[in-house]
Amino acid sequence: MHHPPDTLHARKRRKARATIVSAAFQLFAEHGFDNVTVAAIAERAEVGRTTFFRYFGDKQQVLFADDSAEVDRMCAYVRERVDRKPGTDLGAALALLREAAAATGPHAALSPAHSAVLVRLLRESIDLRSRYLLTRQQRALRLAVALTEAGTVENVAVLAAHTAMACDLTAMRLADSPEAYPARVDEAHGILRTLGMSGE
Repeated sequence: MHHPPDTLHARKRRKARATIVSAAFQLFAEHGFDNVTVAAIAERAEVGRTTFFRYFGDKQQVLFADDSAEVDRMCAYVRERVDRKPGTDLGAALALLREAAAATGPHAALSPAHSAVLVRLLRESIDLRSRYLLTRQQRALRLAVALTEAGTVENVAVLAAHTAMACDLTAMRLADSPEAYPARVDEAHGILRTLGMSGE
């Protein structure tokens, strides 16, 4: 039997997943990352451990819960703009990635409260920073593939995706609150545009 995409079951799954994420972030905010167990998250979310593992492989995955879905949407956005064909134009490829982020970000972006917790945890834990950087690297490589499929030369696509990642990481390092993050991303891209303008 074919289910419509938004069945009661799908809504319940989404709700259960969101409850686990919310419970985890509350506990991380209260106790730090290392002191929180999967059992404690499950208890706070009022679900069993088995339910937790149906959605997440470990507690680190909860922190980056929406990353994969967000990248899927960004890649789809880039591929759908095949008419743009950035070719060898790094600026055009970067502009396309920024548009994709703006168009898809609001659906999956962490709430400001959760973002603040994540930033604090990343500052406190080298293990989490390693995992976070790995997810950003995987995101960049997937976006580079999408850019090449949309008509960008491969070396430009890879550089554009990593440059966008560098701007995101710069903003994360310099923003003093999650609300300040978008302006810091804009600022980083603005600085990039001064490349080659020194009149040499």
